[in-house]
Amino acid sequence: MANGYAGELDIQLYEKVYKMKIDMGVIAEFQSETGKDFLHVAVTAMNAYNASLGMEPFGRAAELTKAVSMSDAAWLFYLAAKNVDKLVTFEEIQENILNEGPIMIAETDDKIRQSYPLLFVNLCMFSVLGVSDVAKKH
Repeated sequence: MANGYAGELDIQLYEKVYKMKIDMGVIAEFQSETGKDFLHVAVTAMNAYNASLGMEPFGRAAELTKAVSMSDAAWLFYLAAKNVDKLVTFEEIQENILNEGPIMIAETDDKIRQSYPLLFVNLCMFSVLGVSDVAKKH
């Protein structure tokens, strides 16, 4: 299980849970690989998330995928997962993103499959805001 106070977060892509860790090395490598400013990408994704609240699933997917490309998601997930587990491959992450898809789906009453853009927003929010509980503030 990931330790949020150590900068770690568990993200489940398709049917595999990855422990991910965001640090300056991951952010610098993301910017190098994508040519994009990480904070701009993160804030754009979080704004799209807020704008998509209350939308029907396909509209929400359209809004979020405008802000979160599969490529950006693959790089961030890969770099953050590789920061913890050197055996993770970029191709594995790409395939699991494709399988996860852009639309949140309720598979059963108690199992909801997230979408890769929502998971990306979750990781971005964590990287920008950190752990958000009372204990951290003291």
